[in-house]
Amino acid sequence: MFDRTDYPYTETFVREAIQNTLDARLDQTAAPAVIRFSFHQGDLGPRRSFLEGAMNYRHDADFPPIPEWNEGKIDWVTIEDFNTKGLDGKLNDRLGNFWNYWLNFGVSNKEKEGAKRGGRGIGRVTFLIASRVNAVLALTRRSIDDQTVSCGMCKLRMKRTADGSVRTTHAYLAEKESGDVFELHGSPNFSQTLANAFKLNGYVAAPRKSGLALVIPYPHKDLIPDGILASSIEHFAPAILNGSLVVEVDNVILNAASIDDIAKSVASKIHTSSIGADVDRYLDLLRTALADMPELKVDTKKGLASLRESQQVKKMQERCAKGEKVAVRIAFEIIKNAQSIPVRLCAVIARSPQDAAPIDRLFREGMSLPEVKASTPGELDLVLLADEENLAEFLNLCEGKAHLDLLESKEIRAKLEARGYQSPVSIKRFVKGIPSELRLLVTPDITEPDKDVFDEFFALPDENSEKKKSKGGKPDVTPPPPPPPPPPRTSPIVMETLNDGFRMKANPEFHDWPINISVTMAYADGTRSPAWSPFDFSPTDLLMTATGCSPAFVKNKLTAKNCGAGFSLEVAGFDARRELDTHIKAWKNAQND
Repeated sequence: MFDRTDYPYTETFVREAIQNTLDARLDQTAAPAVIRFSFHQGDLGPRRSFLEGAMNYRHDADFPPIPEWNEGKIDWVTIEDFNTKGLDGKLNDRLGNFWNYWLNFGVSNKEKEGAKRGGRGIGRVTFLIASRVNAVLALTRRSIDDQTVSCGMCKLRMKRTADGSVRTTHAYLAEKESGDVFELHGSPNFSQTLANAFKLNGYVAAPRKSGLALVIPYPHKDLIPDGILASSIEHFAPAILNGSLVVEVDNVILNAASIDDIAKSVASKIHTSSIGADVDRYLDLLRTALADMPELKVDTKKGLASLRESQQVKKMQERCAKGEKVAVRIAFEIIKNAQSIPVRLCAVIARSPQDAAPIDRLFREGMSLPEVKASTPGELDLVLLADEENLAEFLNLCEGKAHLDLLESKEIRAKLEARGYQSPVSIKRFVKGIPSELRLLVTPDITEPDKDVFDEFFALPDENSEKKKSKGGKPDVTPPPPPPPPPPRTSPIVMETLNDGFRMKANPEFHDWPINISVTMAYADGTRSPAWSPFDFSPTDLLMTATGCSPAFVKNKLTAKNCGAGFSLEVAGFDARRELDTHIKAWKNAQND
């Protein structure tokens, strides 16, 4: 999900880091959120003590060695953000913000607090991925209580130690265990020593009141300054242009005033070729999208196509045909808790230069959703900005776990309906269809072709003449219609999703009993055939209730034989925070199997 060939380390790393910074911005109307990436290298020196325990555990777990560590060398990347809240949450609450960040993957309080860029609780894994030793150290100054605290994590392997205790898959930068959380290092000098050792310059002499600093030791080699600048421009250009975000990479400051020059210098590092090939065109489209523009009111049930004959759209078509940029604020309504809420989405569309690939991008509150685009963009550039709070919140709930696309799974639909949204899938489809529908809207109708254009080249039959007889002397006979297709097969089972499992029942419309059923189960990992591990779940972890069949478990496969017309099978006890993937197969000859 976060380690893919189409989205390399740099992009996922930058997307998660800047998303967290924007979510934590102190004042949404005053000073911009500032994020600083700095690259360092040198001798281990004072940094050894912060990593030595984790490196020893890595050695015991047979992880590949890091040559630089054995040579007494280290390189690292620091991420510091300012004008932000810091990592808040009670330090003794396992389900609070602070320990959710370090301990509870798949759990987040962002959605409860109204954040509109995150909320799935898994994006921070990108920081572990970015480190070749899968480690992250952190220092935070918290606006909520003015405390300065340090923590961290390192991905290891579960093991049983000599004293019989079990160590979990992650190590934490903490003093000791304390109930279901950890007691942090309490020395007043600890955080300052960490800041000095890893050159967290924004927090060394306390020039910043609050924020979060991360340390990524031994980063992957493809994390480079130009790549971070390029990804920031590709995925967060609207936030930079409107002044809500400043990105610093070593000694380079990327803001609204410098973005044009920096974009040209790192254009070759921009992943999307249509943007990298012409960054001036890309930034010009976005600046237009941030300016004032006329409004186009749309009924989402009828869609954009219903406005084709309006005078406003006719003028848009004429301007686009002349090569002008067309800017419009698409206004529509979403229904939440039985109330209609007006929302607007800014759009700028223009003809792509000759032989240039079209630009196609949707941004939600300044962050790109790169997979929301037209399947056939033709020769038209289009950028869309969803900045209004109500629309941004709705779209955030529609997004997948990597925030690349808008989805409509059962989980997402249930979450939207629980928040009070009415017909959420139709709204999601309307927004996702805009990249295609708006292009069609500004394209004039194609002139009806002249059916006589080839008369001089080919002999065409006269439609009014009598049908000629076939060579056999018999008149042509209209062939009989094809036989109707076979009726659709009736599924023998009805599937119901539970909060922590599933229930199967006999379908009353199916009559060819008895049958056998097998169900292969695993937690979804973004692939068609997710892998299963005994550490995920085992039959002993699950609660099964069965009637009218003979069930049996083998690893992650459940087989139910001799299922009759009244059978029912329920399996519960799965992790409710993870998505369960089930593959079901039914077959006959149950009595002889």
